[in-house]
This record gives sequence, structure tokens and C-alpha cells, in this order.
Amino acid sequence: NNVGTFQRVGEFITTGLSVGAIYYGSETAGGITTTAPTTSGAIVRKIGFAQSSTVLFFNPSNDYVVLV
Repeated sequence: NNVGTFQRVGEFITTGLSVGAIYYGSETAGGITTTAPTTSGAIVRKIGFAQSSTVLFFNPSNDYVVLV
């Protein structure tokens, strides 16, 4: 029920990315990581890849798994 601006697909400007790396949603709320989560109950979902050290091409996969 939050109100705000949300991005579905496209370039997201940030810092500290590893060029060419695939990024996943992190187990830390709101975070991203190059390491797929491994904790039981965590969701593994690719969210995009780094086009440069400051540009993440955000395009979340429709596929994901919940770890047991």
C-alpha cells in the first residue's frame, strides 16, 4: 500500500557495480548482490546486470525460487 515511483524495466543509476555482473535481490531489504541468496526461505531472483560501474540494467526475471 505504499505510494511512490516504481521502476519496472530500464537503467538504474547507482554506484559500485561490477561491470557485466548479474545482480540478485539481496536478503537485506532493498539491497542488491552479485551472490545468489542461500538461506532457507530466501527468494532467488535475478534483477538485472551491470552495464557499467554506475548503471544497472534493471529487468527482473519472471522466474524465481524460494529456498527450502
